[in-house]
Amino acid sequence: MKKLKRGRTLEEELYYLGLIFLVLGCIELFLYFKVLLPQIPTFPCVMYKLWGIYCPGCGGTRAVLALFHGRILESLWYHPFVLYGVMIYGGFMLSHTLERLRVPRIKGWKFHNWYLIMAVVILVLNFLIKNILLRCFHITLDCIW
Repeated sequence: MKKLKRGRTLEEELYYLGLIFLVLGCIELFLYFKVLLPQIPTFPCVMYKLWGIYCPGCGGTRAVLALFHGRILESLWYHPFVLYGVMIYGGFMLSHTLERLRVPRIKGWKFHNWYLIMAVVILVLNFLIKNILLRCFHITLDCIW
């Protein structure tokens, strides 16, 4: 286990950052969906409007909304990175929380570079597949649902 400057491991640092992001994320989601979204108009993706292709982030907001409503397959269709991020974050935070609560035989997940590599692979494949479906088969993000 590699120790960082303050004597904590990388996993401990990531756990504390995860707690901070959880609090900030909840505040942001509340402000976005309850305060900002009803007040501002939604704008189409600039990349889609200019060049007719989806950007790597297209479908992300719809994927989050679908996941909040329990529609996992729909969320996966709109943007698989959202579900992947929730699973990695949730698993990491849950395992470390249970370890801190001294639950027997539970060890917190260790950080591996392949988590990040897989995230990039998912983003690139999502971008390529969605645009191939759009350009070659005229299948848009909203066609399936």
